Amino acid sequence: MIWLGRIAVVLVGLFSLGMGIMTFADPAQVGEALGIGALSPLGANALRADIGAFFLASGLAAILALFAGRSQWMWGAAALYGLAVIGRLLGILVEGAPEGVVQPIVIELVLVALSVIGAKTLPRG
Repeated sequence: MIWLGRIAVVLVGLFSLGMGIMTFADPAQVGEALGIGALSPLGANALRADIGAFFLASGLAAILALFAGRSQWMWGAAALYGLAVIGRLLGILVEGAPEGVVQPIVIELVLVALSVIGAKTLPRG
């Protein structure tokens, strides 16, 4: 069972670190993929800082869970992605469902599930 937890955390970590590094490197491209425009240098800066930090925090949680024996950090990753799902659902209720919103919701729900699996199955430090 511990291998399932490790695989789950590695998947969360790879996705999160990859998205975080891409956001730091090219915030306009990631913003465009997410449907967020970098309308000015300040907007690009905000994308890099806010979106990049979101993903890198989840990646850091995965690193700490895997290599420092801190499985409880995966609850933080689960909370981040879970709150993202709640925000998307609120947006659907308030503004209607934009085209393409299902894919990020599914990805985030999978990341929540993988984070919970990691938190519950990895050894606690």
